[in-house]
Amino acid sequence: MSESQLKKYFNIFCILELISCFLLFCIAMPLKYGYGITEQMFLIGSFHGAAFVGYILFAILVRKIYKWDDEEFAFILLFGFIPFATWLVHKKVKNFEENVSED
Repeated sequence: MSESQLKKYFNIFCILELISCFLLFCIAMPLKYGYGITEQMFLIGSFHGAAFVGYILFAILVRKIYKWDDEEFAFILLFGFIPFATWLVHKKVKNFEENVSED
């Protein structure tokens, strides 16, 4: 897989993780705990799990492309565990891409 494809998929999984987290926290969990409706939990939970795994795997694959040191990489991985924090990673990567294209 080429570097541009890895970057593209990492950005996609940053956004998918954000969307899946939103669906889980703002739709599935209120339905489950507020109204006792549990049917959607499996589908949204599976989507969130797949997005999380994809985010972590692609973060590992793009580490050398973005030249993240150990501390920065640890924070990138940690942001996968914090709800909605992958948006910050997406913005960071987008800023990096814009700065590289200007040079």
